[in-house]
Amino acid sequence: MIRMLYLLVKPEGMTDEAFRAECLRHYEMSHDVPGLHRYEVRLVAGQPTDTHVPFFDIGHVDAIGECWFENEADYDRYMASDIRKAWFEHGKTFIGRLKPFRTASVVGQSSAG
Repeated sequence: MIRMLYLLVKPEGMTDEAFRAECLRHYEMSHDVPGLHRYEVRLVAGQPTDTHVPFFDIGHVDAIGECWFENEADYDRYMASDIRKAWFEHGKTFIGRLKPFRTASVVGQSSAG
């Protein structure tokens, strides 16, 4: 399983309500993207600082998105898809900045997991 994680920041001047609505629309659009096994977006409800290890500030984050792909072939199909390209174009309308990560499991999966 391939998992991509995205830290998302809304554009300056966009209201929380408009951002929430566009996140929901983006989620609904994800169902038609070839190769995409699952997409989830979660709004950040708070940024606690009472951690058990030293805290570091990464700046304001409005939402966290995550994409799942069954394997490299599905990821390649996703990347080549015109539907995915249109989905990304929609993302440009409500995502001001993002930071992507390709993650790997520490348990029972290959390094692509």
